[in-house]
Amino acid sequence: MRLERKRALVTGSSQGIGAEIAKLFAKEGATVVINLRSSDRHSEPVLDSIRRAGGKAIVVHADVSDPLSVAKMYASIEEEIGGLDILVNTAGLSDSTVWSLKLEKITLEMWKRVFAVDTYGTFLCTQGAVGLMKSGSSVVNVASTPALVGDTEGLVYASAKGAVVSMTRMLAKMLAPKTRVNCMAFGSFETTWVEWLSSDQKNSYREAIPLGRFGSPREAAGLALFLASDESSFITGQVIIADGGEALR
Repeated sequence: MRLERKRALVTGSSQGIGAEIAKLFAKEGATVVINLRSSDRHSEPVLDSIRRAGGKAIVVHADVSDPLSVAKMYASIEEEIGGLDILVNTAGLSDSTVWSLKLEKITLEMWKRVFAVDTYGTFLCTQGAVGLMKSGSSVVNVASTPALVGDTEGLVYASAKGAVVSMTRMLAKMLAPKTRVNCMAFGSFETTWVEWLSSDQKNSYREAIPLGRFGSPREAAGLALFLASDESSFITGQVIIADGGEALR
């Protein structure tokens, strides 16, 4: 197994890509910390799935945008599993009410709300994890292709993820050689984001993808596994694009 005896925190892992990462990591031998902001009800399906398959997992509630909440999360992790080898910063906020707004309609409060989770949360969780990590550890961040190539929608979200890209490159140098830091930049994936779109919008996005389809959360998890495992032991500071070729346009 590729993550045997590893301990991994996956933030925002009660659904979507985060949930698939948590399940795959557990299947590959890791003890997984499932994180979500609140409500055990939302974490139960992921936890049950892992345990039914013979994997190991715990649930730790935390608001990744709140420094005190993050500190309590890491205190719980240290007490329950003794440390951390892998952090995947999956928690994010791509607000449907903001996604398609015209420039003049976007407010500073909208920026603060999205940046609090996507950017500040990534920083706070990485800052807290480093103290529990030993040599050979790995941090995997999440960004999106609009942060790299631009788009006509999702300005606030893409800007927050652009900061995550910069943070990845800075932290890769700051934390080397002890900890590797990489980033996954996703294109259009079959997550709750797709539910916001009209049929015309879905078709438009799909037509822009050379592979002709949206990605699946399981495919995203596969990339996270590679970056978290020793298979990528000579890779750090990189932004790996998974978008079916969309950024080639």
